[in-house]
This record gives sequence, structure tokens and C-alpha cells, in this order.
Amino acid sequence: MTDLARFAEGFIRDFLAVPANNNLGPGATDAAWGDFLLGFSAGGDKLYGFLKEHIGPFHWTPAEAFALGGNAPTDAAELSVISWALCQTEATKAANRRESLLPSEPWARARIFGQDCNRALHGALIEALVGAGCPSVAPGLIAQWAERDSPQCGRASTWSERHVAYISGLGTFGLAGGLITSRGQAVRFGSVVVRAAIPPTPRPYTDPFAYCLFFANGTCAACAERCPAGSVGEQGRDKEACARHLSPMTAEFVRREYGFDGYGCGLCQTGVPCESEIPAPLRPPA
Repeated sequence: MTDLARFAEGFIRDFLAVPANNNLGPGATDAAWGDFLLGFSAGGDKLYGFLKEHIGPFHWTPAEAFALGGNAPTDAAELSVISWALCQTEATKAANRRESLLPSEPWARARIFGQDCNRALHGALIEALVGAGCPSVAPGLIAQWAERDSPQCGRASTWSERHVAYISGLGTFGLAGGLITSRGQAVRFGSVVVRAAIPPTPRPYTDPFAYCLFFANGTCAACAERCPAGSVGEQGRDKEACARHLSPMTAEFVRREYGFDGYGCGLCQTGVPCESEIPAPLRPPA
């Protein structure tokens, strides 16, 4: 149903165009998110089964998430996944690019109030899809969503938005663990599972690290240099070191300096070659 794909794209665009939906919170006038990217994948894509091996058996398939969300069990072949990436604005990226230890105020606001926008988008899109006769669920919002310990990946969730975005053709992973999209890695992801057949977005890659200069030719480790917690190195990202920097350090700073309860960092996503694009040597043919 290509019409449903167009419907989802138009709905997200219209939702983000409303300042009451898309903002940086009290006292701010700027939007939380600029543009967005949209991808689709089949509920029965074999990579969803692979995630149970790579992340852990606790990671849901689309069919499992769909049923956990209160829907009747459905064959995976009847399901599609709609995945999106909300792009940080140029102003927010520029502000964070200037920092070296703690987050800029716009970035911290985007982490909290921008995520409120993202969560509201999930709910509004589900309501619209259900209204169109397409039962849907947002796996990241259901009560059973949780973080678990993965032998392979360390701290992991029962539904990884980044991995879903990878399967849905939106990008590949970088050294710091972020997903490098055509608009870079300064993005935030979301997804819903819908009972409908939507043509999958082609994946112009087979290597999960295809867009990362470090993994491609060893010429870049800018994200490691930018990380104030020393959590990024040649072996990848130390999630626990990253978490310790986020809380209590950035949480206390945001509360004290910016006057709201929040946290954030994002230094490894800004001031790097993949901040806003796929590095030129690695871009797939147009």
C-alpha cells in the first residue's frame, strides 16, 4: 500500500509543522526537530529474527510487539514497520558543536521536550492509522518495554529503535553506536508496527558499519575524541561509562544551569564528519 506510506509521510510532516507539537519546551521558541527521514520494513524481514541472536532472545519481533500491544496475534507477513528519524535543527547542532564537556541548552531541551514530541507523534500516528482501519502499536511505548543485559551488546532494550531503523533502510552504525543516516547521526528515532503491507525501503548497504569512516578505512575517530566520558574507543562504546556521565553529571548540570529536570550529551553526534551527512567517500551512488 504505497498510499499508506504517503499517508504516514504526510501525517508526520503535518504533525511536526505545528509549534504546539514540535518545540523545545517552556520558555523556548525554536522547534525541537527540523526535517525527518522515513523508512519501512517488512514484519517478516529475516533481520528481525537475527536481532534475537545479536541482541538477545528478549528483543521482540514485530509480530511479538504487535501482540504485546493488545492486538490479536498476527502472522508477520501481514505486518510492516514504519521507522523514522527526527533530525536535530541546525541551531541545536551548532550550539552543541561548541561544547566539550556538557550539553548545550538546546540539545538538553531536545532530549527531554523533543522526546515528548516524539512520544506524542507515536500516539497520534497510531490513532490515525487505527482510524484508517490499520491496527498499530508503538513497541517503544508499551508497558512491557524494558532494558535488559545483552551478552553481546551490554545494556539493550526489548525494541531497539536504531536497529529497527537499520533494517528499515535508514542508515548504518558508527563507532560510537549511533546510526549514521543520510542526514547524519544527530537524529532521534521512532517506529510503529502496523497491520498492512507497505513496500520495504531498499537497503543500499549490507555492511552494518558501511557509513562509518573508522570501520571503512580507519581514518576517523572524531566521536571518540569528542566523548567527554572516554566511553568511545576502537572497541566501540562503553555504555556504562556513558550512562554514568549522563547521570548524575549532566542531570545535575541541566537542573542547575538550565532550570529543568533533564539530561543529555550528544557531543559524539556533533562536531564530527557524520554529524549531518554520510561522509562523502562512503555515500552510496545516487
